[in-house]
Amino acid sequence: MSVKEYQPFLEMPSSLLWEILGRVPIKTCLACKLVCKEWYRNVISPEFSSFRRHCIPSRFTIVFHEDRGCGPTFNFVEIEKTLDVDASGNCTLGIHDQMMVDPKIGSNGKYWYVRSHCNGVCFLSTKNDNFICNLLTGQHVYLQNQYFCGSELGYCPVLGQFKLLILLWDKRKKFQFAKIQTLGNGEWKSLGNAPLNIMQAGCFLNGSSHWCGDNCIWFFHFGEEKFSQIPIPSPDFDVPKTFKKKTKTLSIFDSCLCLSCFTGSGCVKIDIWIMKEYGVKESWVRQLVIVHDAWSVPLMPMDNGKILIESGNQLYLYDLESHVSKRVNFNHNGYQRVVLPVGFDARFSRFDKFI
Repeated sequence: MSVKEYQPFLEMPSSLLWEILGRVPIKTCLACKLVCKEWYRNVISPEFSSFRRHCIPSRFTIVFHEDRGCGPTFNFVEIEKTLDVDASGNCTLGIHDQMMVDPKIGSNGKYWYVRSHCNGVCFLSTKNDNFICNLLTGQHVYLQNQYFCGSELGYCPVLGQFKLLILLWDKRKKFQFAKIQTLGNGEWKSLGNAPLNIMQAGCFLNGSSHWCGDNCIWFFHFGEEKFSQIPIPSPDFDVPKTFKKKTKTLSIFDSCLCLSCFTGSGCVKIDIWIMKEYGVKESWVRQLVIVHDAWSVPLMPMDNGKILIESGNQLYLYDLESHVSKRVNFNHNGYQRVVLPVGFDARFSRFDKFI
């Protein structure tokens, strides 16, 4: 039988192929794209990216970032919920559990920083240059430079499109307004007045990015292209003044919107509120209390009654029963800053068009 007549890869059903590739590390998935055209088409499909995220609930991904003036470099690390560390906090990872990514965007000694990120795609900037980069494919697109007050990269799952939201200041009329561009069409669409200042990257969930406002949680839906509000928990926050006095941080915890609140009165206890049903005020539940510093952010529930938290650009395993936290040290070549949330949909496909 000739090689052309016997092609076992083509005879494998796509559903079986997904079940297999959905359980291998990101590094292996990238290598599997090169096996044949059929595997390539399956791996780069947006549906496979979403499938892979939910295929192994016991595994999740975080990304470390560092820039020493020679261009941004990222390190993908895949972690099991059974993660354990030794007495010194060290955790040894397998060679296939981590992958270094260098976008190669020609920094020329400039320092880059991550303005925002979504599903493995980053919006990177220097003083004069802006790029949107798919970290897993290495593809990057240059964004026409213009001065803006804030920015947020998002994704519309219905249309399968990445979009960039920016805020600008009208000096003549003295008000802030928003514009949005769909990656690929090169056109900015005006959205009118922006109701909030985007000072830091939002928290992306259900096709929307979220930020803490004074009296509510603001979100921007990238499909509908509009700002809306989500109610804050009650009864603790019925009085807006009480909410304003709290140090608040949004994150995604166990696929739910999570609000961490710290009063700033010297107490080290942080209330962790989870929105069990997205958008429903009555579904807010004060699920956890963390005894740690004020800037602790819960990332993922782990096995054996522990959770993974981030604090001061470091990761800790926190024991909910003993309230003891242990710093986690990975052998990942010194990358310190966690810049992407856990559980993102890794995008193995290239952008169709350039901005």
